[in-house]
Amino acid sequence: MNHGGAGHVTVVAFDGIIADTVSRRAQILAEAIAQECAAVDVTVHAQALLPPLMPLLPGRTFTECMVVAVDQIPALQHERLRLDLTAHDIMAMRAQREWAKAAAHGVPLRDGVLDHLRTLTARGVRLVVRSDSQRREVEPLLRLAALDDSMLLLRCADDLPRRAGATSVQASYDAIEARLERLRISWVQRDAVEVPGGAAARMLLESAGPRYFLRADLLVKSL
Repeated sequence: MNHGGAGHVTVVAFDGIIADTVSRRAQILAEAIAQECAAVDVTVHAQALLPPLMPLLPGRTFTECMVVAVDQIPALQHERLRLDLTAHDIMAMRAQREWAKAAAHGVPLRDGVLDHLRTLTARGVRLVVRSDSQRREVEPLLRLAALDDSMLLLRCADDLPRRAGATSVQASYDAIEARLERLRISWVQRDAVEVPGGAAARMLLESAGPRYFLRADLLVKSL
């Protein structure tokens, strides 16, 4: 894929690519789950939840991750938890609150990825940043990384009204695609960098692959 000409657009995931957030988000969600489980006398150890939670977070909000986690993680299939949707919402909201506090103090940004993105923008490539986090958490970090002036578009998890049956990542890519169509940027001039194996990467490969080239280039190799 040629990145030399102006008009090319690269969609880059903030969580897990630009910022090293996945492990911290997993830790926060695991602790929120364990705390809420203790309130209903179900013993779940936060550290034991980390390995199964880590691959579920890229491309998902905390709420979406809880839906999948309850279905896939045996420790969460206790009868007191499995069908308690209120408890699931409380876990996700508790995690979101704690993540907002953590993000306010800064999260590690990947220097190698930032350098590569700056190289792309210097060549005329326009950036779209997509995040599973909320806008108030992401915008200050992009300003610190000096990327805010280089972006064509920023799409965060709380930007768009949710449609029935659509995930946040689907809604984000639909909005991104609509914007690129209005700008008359053809699909051959678009690519995306998402966490390998994450929900967003799988969605692109399964449903939007013809419209985006999912890259495995220096951005990913530098992780």
